[in-house]
Amino acid sequence: MLYFAYASFLSSDVLREHCPSASFVTKAYLPNFRVEFTYMSKTRNCGVASVEPAPGKIARGVVYDVPEDEMEHLDVVEAVPQGHYHRETYLLVDEGGKLIRADTYRATEPKGPFKPNREYVGLMLKGAKEHGMDPEYIEHLQGLLD
Repeated sequence: MLYFAYASFLSSDVLREHCPSASFVTKAYLPNFRVEFTYMSKTRNCGVASVEPAPGKIARGVVYDVPEDEMEHLDVVEAVPQGHYHRETYLLVDEGGKLIRADTYRATEPKGPFKPNREYVGLMLKGAKEHGMDPEYIEHLQGLLD
């Protein structure tokens, strides 16, 4: 199944720690949403990302192909059973302009914004560079480290 990653799982190394069979498909964006740090993670001790509605904006990310059983494991990693995040299917636009459907995770009760830490943003930046994402976006992520 297709999975849209926009946060620490932009990095294929990080995603493969939980989903070893995941394979990169394409860069993509989710229209009328943006990435925000709306959940305070006790594990990471910082704000972590969710995609939130934002008319006219786009949430950048990448799409991976992930087997169903590994997505079910990712549900646990993303705290779906605890009710912190939920998985939903969205209509994305790939780098060729084609519409595709993929699952992603959103915070169930977004709050904040909360400040992400350097390690978390560093993982996002690593993934953005790995996949050659938009230079403006890479610059934005880099700015979060300052």
